Amino acid sequence: MKKKKQNIGYLLIVTLLVLPIWTGKKFGHLDVEQIIFLMMSDKQGTTIDWPMIFSFFIFFVPIWLITLIVIRFNILDNFKITQKQFKYIIGFLLICTLFIYNYQFKITSFFKHNSEYSQLYENYYANPDSIKLMFPPKKRNLIYIYLESMEVNYDDIHIEGVDNSLIPHLKDIATKYTSFSHTDSFGGARQIKGTSWTAASLVAQTSGIPIQIDSFNVGFNEEMGFLPGVTTIGEILEKEGYRNYFLIGSDAKFGGRETYFKTHGNYEILDLKHYKDIGKLPSDYNIFWGYEDAKLFSYAKEELLEIAKSDSPFNFTMLTVDSHFSEGYTDLSCDFYFEEPYANAIYCSNRKVYDFVKWIQAQDFYENTTIILVGDHLTMNHKFTALMNNQDRRIYNAFINSDFKNFDFEYMINREFSVLDMFPTTLASLGVEIEGNRLGLGSNLMSNEKTLLEQMSIEELEEMISKKSIYYNMKFIE
Repeated sequence: MKKKKQNIGYLLIVTLLVLPIWTGKKFGHLDVEQIIFLMMSDKQGTTIDWPMIFSFFIFFVPIWLITLIVIRFNILDNFKITQKQFKYIIGFLLICTLFIYNYQFKITSFFKHNSEYSQLYENYYANPDSIKLMFPPKKRNLIYIYLESMEVNYDDIHIEGVDNSLIPHLKDIATKYTSFSHTDSFGGARQIKGTSWTAASLVAQTSGIPIQIDSFNVGFNEEMGFLPGVTTIGEILEKEGYRNYFLIGSDAKFGGRETYFKTHGNYEILDLKHYKDIGKLPSDYNIFWGYEDAKLFSYAKEELLEIAKSDSPFNFTMLTVDSHFSEGYTDLSCDFYFEEPYANAIYCSNRKVYDFVKWIQAQDFYENTTIILVGDHLTMNHKFTALMNNQDRRIYNAFINSDFKNFDFEYMINREFSVLDMFPTTLASLGVEIEGNRLGLGSNLMSNEKTLLEQMSIEELEEMISKKSIYYNMKFIE
């Protein structure tokens, strides 16, 4: 029994030692904040990512087998290592493991910053409750589509020996309509700390603040409320008579999304559970994260046709999922141009979104409706990003049928911005005049108001986001 426990201990040490190597190869650098957030938030609605599990075992099984062979045949005995020396070796390996974990997850940086304070919000936060917003007499509808892991760098990717664009249709939309860029051509938003996963980006784009983890604060779940003190676009629109909807192809409880949208704008949640409850999906239905985008867009069409019958303006927000890492999801309607599954998933998602936009434009309600397409964050498929010809990675955005009051092409190019700026820019695209052109930490991009990334470097901004904030905890969480 003692020998068995010892062998299990060896396997555990080896696993802990190489786990950060696997996560690094799979995801690149991960922030400890994201891990803590997932631990604290609602985990109901999670799904099994079989390709991820397969990748894990492909990587670890050979390592485990080598370890077991070494143990079984007493190979270490050939090196005449004493028990005392072996303990030193184990201790050294554990120390190495700590260094590897720290490098991969930036743990010491997290705790260092949690002992320091920032004046980010005191100096830069524009409280929506204190800012005058002038809506047009006829309020425009909003269809806001978060595109899973959609970045502009998919437009120039070297795959299977050839340079390809995986998003030709989305690029066409961005070129034809309004799109903000960091260059004078096709470009997008920079990803910053606290916005690099889906739930965090949803918060950032609707409230103008990042998810900021202060050690183990608890303002991100159903029990304690999800940032109960923040004012979001959902609440602003609801106050103006809008009806808010959130359509998603998974369980909205995961990551606290249901709590966030219900408590910040009273959104009607149209998720996997909803469509099972009303009998549109079998109770055991589970494709990819819940149900696939083909169904998502089909349900969206049905919902929009019904919603548009009312005289009230609406905000219809939805989140795609087929382009989620690690390999995405493709159905039989997709074109399979590539051997790489993730490339096919991205290309197919690009086409489905384009077709959906074309459908909206053919409807009677389109005339008074603004459509916004925005990536939630950069892809976490680390192996895939290595194929991109341009490593200055940016998040996709496009505004269709917008009603910006101060439209100027010069405001659209050579901008440094993040998804925080989507909050005021979205309202501006509906024809809303914003006093000072700032909301939250965001700036209206269709104005001469500088964004935070135009006032300081990304390093400076992320340094402030990383530190504790009394304002954040007192105003937004408690």
